[in-house]
Amino acid sequence: MDIEKTWEKIKNHRVRLNDNEIHGLAVVLFRGREEWLAEKLRQREDMAMAIEFLSFLGKEGSDQAAQALLNTLESGDEALQAAAAEALKQCPFELIVERLISLMLARKQAAAKAGEIILRFTDAGADVLWRLWFGEEKPASLKALIIELLAEVSDPRVELLAYLALLSDNDELIEAALRAAEKIDAKALWGNVLNCLFMANWKHRGMAVRLLGKWKERRALNYLYEMGADPDPWVEEERQRAIGSIII
Repeated sequence: MDIEKTWEKIKNHRVRLNDNEIHGLAVVLFRGREEWLAEKLRQREDMAMAIEFLSFLGKEGSDQAAQALLNTLESGDEALQAAAAEALKQCPFELIVERLISLMLARKQAAAKAGEIILRFTDAGADVLWRLWFGEEKPASLKALIIELLAEVSDPRVELLAYLALLSDNDELIEAALRAAEKIDAKALWGNVLNCLFMANWKHRGMAVRLLGKWKERRALNYLYEMGADPDPWVEEERQRAIGSIII
């Protein structure tokens, strides 16, 4: 079979073919030719159709198709990266999960996308991220990313991770925990958030003040007075607003 001529014929008739027909063509004609499709992506040729075919092959369990899509996920082209991410969501979880974890551990630009794809697999994906957070010597940046990803899907376990992060002395973890606490409305963490009022990092102070005001946490009122006028104008503005919100 002349693969180039076959490809051109399919491309010319694509608008008249439905997804089931494309799926069939992918399996019958392009299984074993995943590298040829991957080369299309590397050469930036017919990228949408190449990803479409790789998606169907990945759905069928093709390891080579999944790897081609994972490689594309690391592309600097945001549109291409997004298309690859959507295609990967069609692949069997067990086929791609370990490689997605590797991307997250490598902390490359695709780390966040990799985490989002893992979460696409609902409970199984959330369980993977939860276990990954507790792995030995995991970098704070990875833990912060996991907190934010789990908060996005309102996984109830993220409250515990936010609690642990607020006990740390890592700026990135604390900031992720404060954002998560706001996202999931974790008012039970008010005491931990309170500690942030007296931190050196102005951003943490501001986020904590805003959160306590949003929660109208009366038990925090004396502490908001105690911290006094903040040297940072934004933090001071938020402090005054929080006090006003609580005493109304």
